[in-house]
Amino acid sequence: MAVTTAAVFGLFAALSIGAQPPSEPAAAVASAATPQPAVRYTPDPAPRLTVTTAADEVERTRRALRAPSAFSIPVPGGVVPTAPELLPNSSRAYRGGTHEGIDFPVRTGTPVLAAAAGRISRIDYAYQEWSEPARNAAIDNSRRLGYTPELILDLIRGRQVWVDHGGGVVTRYAHLSAVAPLTRGDWVEPGQLIGYAGQSGFPEGGPHLHFEIRIGDTFLGAGIAGLAELRAAVAGTFRPN
Repeated sequence: MAVTTAAVFGLFAALSIGAQPPSEPAAAVASAATPQPAVRYTPDPAPRLTVTTAADEVERTRRALRAPSAFSIPVPGGVVPTAPELLPNSSRAYRGGTHEGIDFPVRTGTPVLAAAAGRISRIDYAYQEWSEPARNAAIDNSRRLGYTPELILDLIRGRQVWVDHGGGVVTRYAHLSAVAPLTRGDWVEPGQLIGYAGQSGFPEGGPHLHFEIRIGDTFLGAGIAGLAELRAAVAGTFRPN
């Protein structure tokens, strides 16, 4: 059953959100007793497509970038994870949702690198953390809804950088502790520093880089049911070491 934005906001008595452009968003999050700092987010209301096989998903990524195995690992010395909970399409029962990226467990401050050449389309250089009460209320309501509204999912991702690679492909780098001195519209090369890993947005998850490969309106791994197929789709998207 479709849920309108108004209906979602009605569930968050303690949460007030105002939309802004992607590079300079701010949302006011307030409890009944104490004003809270602003929070950055970018709405992404587009519906997601469903991809049914690993082969289709990998091929779609490769066609979009016009190169096989087009991405490099976005953290120095990193490896593609194989644990199910670190991969896309895994369950996130605590918020009634699904994981849409690849998690690289690293220490806070680990350099985060552009996975491919592209242009910065979002960089949260003025990010302010949202409050714990507001975060808990949003997550609780998402679980009751049975899915995570996109505005809340974006807040959970915390401080972010997005790189547009053309052909409908965008990579997202989330939970950052800080960003590099770049601005929206800057061109970056593969391996260029774009930020530093952290745990912004959802500190309970511990420090890590949440890395998403967006392909049109969907994400790498969407709709792939088998773990082996999912691992193949993810591993096949990265350049060999």
